[in-house]
Amino acid sequence: MNTRDLWNRYARYFNAEEGFIFPADQPELDFYRRIRENHTGLCLEIGAGAGRLAGSLHAESVTVALEPSDSMLQAWSQFDSKLAVRLQGTGELLPFRSSCFDLVCFPYNGLQCVSGSEVRAAVVKEAFRVTAPGGVFVLEVSPVFARRGSEPLTQRYNAAMPDGTRLILREKVESRPDIKSVRYHMYYTTVKTDGSEVTDDVTLDLAATSRDETVTLLKQTGFCDIIQWGNYDRSPYHNDLSPRLLVSAGKEE
Repeated sequence: MNTRDLWNRYARYFNAEEGFIFPADQPELDFYRRIRENHTGLCLEIGAGAGRLAGSLHAESVTVALEPSDSMLQAWSQFDSKLAVRLQGTGELLPFRSSCFDLVCFPYNGLQCVSGSEVRAAVVKEAFRVTAPGGVFVLEVSPVFARRGSEPLTQRYNAAMPDGTRLILREKVESRPDIKSVRYHMYYTTVKTDGSEVTDDVTLDLAATSRDETVTLLKQTGFCDIIQWGNYDRSPYHNDLSPRLLVSAGKEE
């Protein structure tokens, strides 16, 4: 089960990957910036991590960045910290009054990181509650996870870090179709400047959520005017070809 302790342990490696090892995903940043330009009122980002979307979601109106991990919140840069109000919390119990946000976002496949279908339904219900009439909820998931098979232990990268250390990731993927889940066994080895090594293992479960399940959940919760895209360029969703599913779901005025 994914817990706050897990996210605190994973934060160091996730932020290293997002900040140094992999290049910034400019199409992703541009997608959310465009969404924000069309919804300029109060904004809520659920699962804000270390502030990757802070610049894209910044506007004259306040953006609230909600994140369960202490370590993620502490990793925000001084610059990004000025762009949003940071709060610690989880999506299934949002500490806000009803109908107050013009835009609610849950990026990063965040819903698939939530353990348990009942908890995922509670997150969507809370998103609906705090979305203002006429506002939208933008959700990102990857149905392709459901089709990913098990994979043996494989080295994913061996990267030099700014502090002179090296970070090595070896990963094993365990498909669990009986419970609609994919488990990632990630072994992070830090090679220090003196040559010594420390290995930390992180196990992350992601729900294998389909497009139909996602859209049905949104409709059952009360969202309407559902728009589906297959990538950040807003191309149409294709079940076999699209790398992700991006959904904009409205709340009636």
